[in-house]
Amino acid sequence: MDRFLMAESSVKKIMQERTFRELSEREKLLVAYRHLEELRQLNGGYVASPYRGENGGDRYYVYWLRDIMYATYANEYVGAYDKMIESYRLILRVFQKYRHKISSGARKRHFMGSCADEVIHARIHPVTLEEITHEWGHHQLDIFGLFLYKTGDLIKKGHSVITADPTETMILLRDIVLYLTTVRWHSDPDFGMWEEGPETHSSSIGSVLAGLTMWHDDGYYHHKYTHQIDLHTYLPIPQEFIELGRDSLDRFLPAESQGRPYDLSQLSLIWPYNIVTEGQARRILANVEKNLVRESGVIRYPGDMYYNSDTENPVGNEAEWPLGLAWLSIVYSKLALRSIRTGNIFGPPEKFVERSDYHLERMEKVMTDDGKAPELYHGGEMNWNVPLAWAQSLYVVARQNLNWVHEELKR
Repeated sequence: MDRFLMAESSVKKIMQERTFRELSEREKLLVAYRHLEELRQLNGGYVASPYRGENGGDRYYVYWLRDIMYATYANEYVGAYDKMIESYRLILRVFQKYRHKISSGARKRHFMGSCADEVIHARIHPVTLEEITHEWGHHQLDIFGLFLYKTGDLIKKGHSVITADPTETMILLRDIVLYLTTVRWHSDPDFGMWEEGPETHSSSIGSVLAGLTMWHDDGYYHHKYTHQIDLHTYLPIPQEFIELGRDSLDRFLPAESQGRPYDLSQLSLIWPYNIVTEGQARRILANVEKNLVRESGVIRYPGDMYYNSDTENPVGNEAEWPLGLAWLSIVYSKLALRSIRTGNIFGPPEKFVERSDYHLERMEKVMTDDGKAPELYHGGEMNWNVPLAWAQSLYVVARQNLNWVHEELKR
């Protein structure tokens, strides 16, 4: 891990008289990871971006729970598990701080709306961990799904997120499962990854299904691990929940919601969750690449109004997100690795590598000359959020995983 920690002076030395795109693959990884580290705070969280609202925009020098969990993913790919665990323990602290909301929500039997008292807020202060705003939809099921999925994954890899009081933590996790089943995560609406709605989202259903499946521990994810740890002995998940989630996800796919036939967020169903069939994954990929990829990134969905450059004619003028290109690269490099390790039963790995390379090269073209990933482009210009923490992290994951694929192919 230490080999990825660079002083600012070292970054400047690497980039002296060269732009980011002119660096070697290893140098790109080092520089990009250094920029991500600059967003990391002492308590293990990552501010969404350095932007403090100086130019009239929405302040992003705050914590988004989802952003932190994706931002710290890069640490796993550079071997810094200690940093990743610290980040997930911070999320656990937030859940413990607002546990009364989880407990209260678990007693309800109806959809709780945007900012009800039972809803864990998505955005909090980076020091006090206090909630910041009530202005938009906070009922986001994928936050819990991602947390359950990744904490279980880390435990199975020998890196426990569980704190010094494991009994209290497991009770909290059981409350989260009760909360999810009470609000009927498999059928009721939420505000999804983009904090818009309410609608029922396949990406939210898939996220929670992946989290519950990881802890249900019925063998679905066993192929990923060298040693098997029986998570179900710590957090029993009834089979009924898995079947309800799977049936619901199959009914919704390939659509994201009733109003969206496809959405960038659905790539999460392939990575990190790997919760869809091969046929479903191919359909999601085809929909995203055919309908959402643009010159400077991937739009979230057709007609997206966020930073739309022409709100009178929103379709065709949506903001373009570079992180979508990194996400596509990750998906294809993961398919390549799976193809290599299973005797090419999923098709020639070279085909997947070509697509992974293509998307990552396109992302590098829209990063800054010093290697920072912006949140988005609108009207041909990037907005203020440079770098965006989880976009920077996805670039690191994409670059490192693609490096590993090239190494595998050389053997």
